[in-house]
Amino acid sequence: MKIKALLAVLFSVMLVFGLATIANAQTNPDRKPKSTDKQKDDDRDDDEEDDSPEMQAKLAKEAKISIEQARATALERVAGKITEEEIEMERGVLVYSIEIRDANGKTHDVEVNAKTGEIVRVEEETEDDDEDDDDDNDRKKAKEKP
Repeated sequence: MKIKALLAVLFSVMLVFGLATIANAQTNPDRKPKSTDKQKDDDRDDDEEDDSPEMQAKLAKEAKISIEQARATALERVAGKITEEEIEMERGVLVYSIEIRDANGKTHDVEVNAKTGEIVRVEEETEDDDEDDDDDNDRKKAKEKP
């Protein structure tokens, strides 16, 4: 009998805390992000913030290597023509992100660490990676159709 009473009290306490947590979540939708939410935010590209001239200048001041050095490093890895470049924070690392179109017309995104000059990542972009290219490809396809 004592065990049943103890279980009933324990269940009641758990129920009260559960309901309080739900009520708190509903009344505080503007809560500060947990560490897992912050990690997701860090992994996400913040292109809108990084593209402003002010932000680009601020990030460039933090860099230890120049854009010219980053270009040379990227072109050593992928031969071609640079089509786009920017400095940005990627996964918590300051990088020069340099897009290069190779002789075969493929686009590669080369990320060079802006503090060490080391290549962080090289990725061949697909048509789905670049929204602008999708629009251009759609127009080309539309023109090709009779």
